[in-house]
Amino acid sequence: MKTQQENKKVLFVKPPDRFLDDEFVYQQLGPHYLQSYLDSLGIASDILVLYERSEVREGRNNGEIEELSLNQLNMLMLKHDGSSFDLPFDNSYFRDYDVVGLSVMSPQAADAYLLSEMLNKEFPDLTTVIGGSHARYYLEKVKKLPPSLSFDFIVPQDGWVPIRQIATGEVVKSGKSIELSDSSLKLDQLPAPTRPLELMKRYNFSIAGVPAYHTITALGCPFTCNFCESGRENLRKFSDDMIKKDLNVISESQGELGANKKAVMFFDDVGLLNPKQVTKLAELVKNSGFTTWRAFTHAYLVCRFKGDLIAPFVNTGGRRIGMGLETGSQRSLDMINKRNGQKQFVQEHIDAVKIANEHGVAVDAFTMIYPWEDENDLDETTRMIEEIVANPVAGIDELGRPLKNHVDSTIMTPFQGTAFYDMIKLGKLPGVKMKEEMGSSDLFYKGNHGGSGWPYLETRLTHERYKEVQKYRNSLRPDYR
Repeated sequence: MKTQQENKKVLFVKPPDRFLDDEFVYQQLGPHYLQSYLDSLGIASDILVLYERSEVREGRNNGEIEELSLNQLNMLMLKHDGSSFDLPFDNSYFRDYDVVGLSVMSPQAADAYLLSEMLNKEFPDLTTVIGGSHARYYLEKVKKLPPSLSFDFIVPQDGWVPIRQIATGEVVKSGKSIELSDSSLKLDQLPAPTRPLELMKRYNFSIAGVPAYHTITALGCPFTCNFCESGRENLRKFSDDMIKKDLNVISESQGELGANKKAVMFFDDVGLLNPKQVTKLAELVKNSGFTTWRAFTHAYLVCRFKGDLIAPFVNTGGRRIGMGLETGSQRSLDMINKRNGQKQFVQEHIDAVKIANEHGVAVDAFTMIYPWEDENDLDETTRMIEEIVANPVAGIDELGRPLKNHVDSTIMTPFQGTAFYDMIKLGKLPGVKMKEEMGSSDLFYKGNHGGSGWPYLETRLTHERYKEVQKYRNSLRPDYR
C-alpha cells in the first residue's frame, strides 16, 4: 500500500435531499462508514454535505423555480481535522481533491448528475465515483450516461474495498466508466461510522420529546416485501462491538451538545426481531446512557412474542416503535408478500398496535396507496388507520405528554430492484403502467408537505383521488410524536 503522502485526496459528497421537508433529519451514513474505514488505513478524507437554501426551497415549492442548479445549494464542508465551514456553492473547493465520491439515492440523482457534469468540465483530471442505492438499482442507466455526465467509477455494491483501491491508486480511471464490485469484507470487520459534531448539531429529530440521532445494526432485510429493494438482499449484521462504539460516540456527542436526555433510533429492518435479540440490543442502549429509543419491528412478531418482545424495550426507555403496516386492504396485503410467502392478515396489524399500546409503546406506522387500488381498498385502509390513530396508548413521553400513534400515508413508487417494478414492466398488474423515463421528482415516497412522487401513466383511480385520500389520512397524524 502507498504511504499516506502518496494516497489520493478524497472528498465524499452527500447530494441534497430536495424532496424532504427538512434535509437535516437523518444522517446519510454511507460516506461516514467509508470515511472511518479509510481512517483505519491511515487515509484522510473530508465530507461535503450539499443542501438547498431555504429561499430556493420556498421558491421551488411555490412553483417560482423549476430548473435545478448547483448554485441553489450551500456546501457544509467537514474537514478531517475537525474544522468546518458553510458557504454558498463554489466550484473552486473541488480543486483541492483527487477523488470525489458521491453516495446517491435515486431522488438525489438529478443533483448528482449536475455535479458530475461540472466536475467533468471544470476538473477533467479529477476522479469521480458514484455509489449508493441509485448506482445499485439503476446501474444500467448510470452506465449509459453520456460522457459529459458519466462517472469514472461506478460502485453498485459495498464501497469499502473499491474506495481503498481508488484512494491508493490500485485502480485508475481509463476514460470510460468502470464498474467496481467487491464484497469480500465482512460487516463485522468494519469500524463505526464517523460522527462529525458540526454535522450532528444540524440535525433536528426527536423521539418521545428527546433529541435523537439514528444508526443501523445491519444491511439488507430478512423479509421479502415486493415494494422494497431490500427484499432481495441478504441480511448482513454489523458487530456488537461496532454498534457499541457507535452508540457511545452518539451519546457523548449529545452530551457535548448540551442534551440532558438522549435518544437513538435504529433505522433498519431488524431492530426488534425476537426477545433474545431485543434484550441484547436494549442492554447496549442502556449502557450507552440513552433515555429512550426507537426501533422497527414486524406486526406478526409483536403478535407472536407480545410482552416478551416489548418488555426489554420498555424497560430500557423504549417509547415508540416503527411498523410497516402497508395497507388495510387484504387484497393488497396478499400482493405485497409481507411474510416471505406466508399469509399476513390485516387484523394482525391492528392487534400488534394494540399490544404495543397496552405496554406503553406508541406505534409509528407506515402505509401506502397502491396504483391498482379501488375505492374499496382505499376505504379499508382508511378505516384501519382511523382505528389505529384513535387507539389509546398507556404511556407518556419524556415531556409528560400522552403518547399517540402516528401513521404516515404515501403513494408507492416502484423503484428498480423491486418485485413490483418488474411485475408492472411485465404487465402483470392490470391497469398499471409506469413512465418510461422517471426523474428525481417521481422517485420518492414521502416528501414536501407529506407528498409523494408520481411515476405512473395509468392507475386504477386518478392521481387526484389518491392524493385526496393521502391528504386525509395524513391529516390524522398527531401534532407531536
